[in-house]
Formats: sequence, structure tokens, C-alpha cells
Amino acid sequence: MKILIENFRKYLEEDVGRFTAPYQLFIPKGCKDGACSIEEFSKTPPIENRRGMNKPFGGLWTSTAAMDGNKWTSAWNNWMVYDMPHWMSPQGVLLKPKTSNIFHVNTDEDAAQLYEEFPAKSEEWSRGQKHIDFEAALKKYDAIHFGDPAGKDSGAYNFGYSGGWDVESTVFRDASVVSPMKVVQVKQADEF
Repeated sequence: MKILIENFRKYLEEDVGRFTAPYQLFIPKGCKDGACSIEEFSKTPPIENRRGMNKPFGGLWTSTAAMDGNKWTSAWNNWMVYDMPHWMSPQGVLLKPKTSNIFHVNTDEDAAQLYEEFPAKSEEWSRGQKHIDFEAALKKYDAIHFGDPAGKDSGAYNFGYSGGWDVESTVFRDASVVSPMKVVQVKQADEF
């Protein structure tokens, strides 16, 4: 009975659930006018731990979508304007998550829960910081989101800093847990 109660307590503490914002935006790198397609987002490489960084390779990376004027944008798109404008694309794919099995890393306590449940091997750590075994975590969760369920920035700054999660963003295990809605026009650097 004690184990059952302890597991239930841990479950209640997890920040797991749906987004309260309806859409995510996937922006394929280098997607030129007319070349972006619904199929583009489904080319999801498998999740792999990244040695020395608390952020995985692979998966489907998105950021919470927001309409700005007559075009879509996201925290990721806004970040690219100043840091990686050559990665920007005029089009993206608007996605609707089909799952509520999303772990939101919104606080340092949320990050600590992931560290505790899915510790990476010590040789994958860097600068003495603990890292997460994302390969294992994304077998349990359909996505890990760095931010709050509404798509606002995360308060877990050490987690973000240790992995280069520069802005609010989500890594989905694969494309099976989202529904593509449509190809949309994305706000460009000269429109900010």
C-alpha cells in the first residue's frame, strides 16, 4: 500500500498534460516557398542522447504557434530572427498535438523530477551538470516541453542553459503523436 501511495504522490507532482495553446509550429530548416509540405514534418529521426549536452538529437521539434498579423510565428521563429536567420523558412506546418502525455519542464522542480527518473550515464554529463536520458524519457512520454502548458517561457533556466533549449520548445518522440493541420505562411525577419 505504501508503494502505491508513493507512486500516486509522484504522479500528482509530475507536470504532465496537454498544451492549453491549441497549435504547435514546425518550421523545416531551409523550406523554400512552395517546397514545404505536410509530409515534410513526418521525416522524424529517432531520439538519441547527445553527449555533453542536455538536449537530444532527433525527434520532432516544434514551438507553440501564435498568429501575428496574417502570418504565424513562435518563440523559435522569433529567436531565429537574431540568432540563425539563415535557418528561417517562409512556410511551416501547423500541428495539433493528439496526446496529453507531455512532460512540461516549467520549473526547476520539474527538471529535477526528470533527472531523478531518467538519469543519463555519468559520461554523458558535462561541466558537472546532471543530464537526462532522453531516449528512455521519450519512451514514457510522447513529448518533453520546455515551457508552461500555455506556451510561455520556462522558469527552469539551469535545465535550458545546460542543453541549449534557447527558447520555449517541444521535442515530440515522433510525428505519430501530432496531427498536421496545414502549411502556413511564417513571419520573416524583415517583418519584425
